[in-house]
Amino acid sequence: MLSGTNNMETQTIVNIKETERVKLSKWQRFWHFFIVIVLCIVPALVTYDLVVKYFTGSNIHKSYPAIYFILGFSLLLLAIVLFFIQLRRLRFSSIPVSADVETFHESVKATANELDWEFLKMTNNLIVAKSGFSWQSWGERITIVRKKESILFNSICDPDNRPSVASWGRNKKNRKKFEVHLLQTLSNKQF
Repeated sequence: MLSGTNNMETQTIVNIKETERVKLSKWQRFWHFFIVIVLCIVPALVTYDLVVKYFTGSNIHKSYPAIYFILGFSLLLLAIVLFFIQLRRLRFSSIPVSADVETFHESVKATANELDWEFLKMTNNLIVAKSGFSWQSWGERITIVRKKESILFNSICDPDNRPSVASWGRNKKNRKKFEVHLLQTLSNKQF
């Protein structure tokens, strides 16, 4: 489904250009950070059990092995690390190239043909596409924003699909292929 520019999309593009982060719906955010939520369950249960035992006056030291502390709070540390990794993945990387609308669309379409992207939105300044399932990942969501002096690019594991932490290099491949097609299109236009 290709759509044109309307007021809400214009606000979304302005917001993306200012924050330089991918804008996700509530459910997409939930699935993007799902692994963090799952990893927080054990530390939450350990903490809850400790608080209950403390306020009921139970002897914590006799009934609570140290491995629960180590396991529970190691998972919390891992959850915190993964939270910041997932948060960083929402940031756009900037390609310092100025491109007109025609060059922008030509580069995107060439990349989409090569990597089998399906377009979800396509305007003069915003492209949202997704790739399909492969043996490497459940799919990626690609967001590309054209600015005056640069192009913002982001590829993350598809938040509308099953939760995934790793794309096994597909996100980098998406960006590199787009950059190759963009530079190739720009050099063809100069001659």
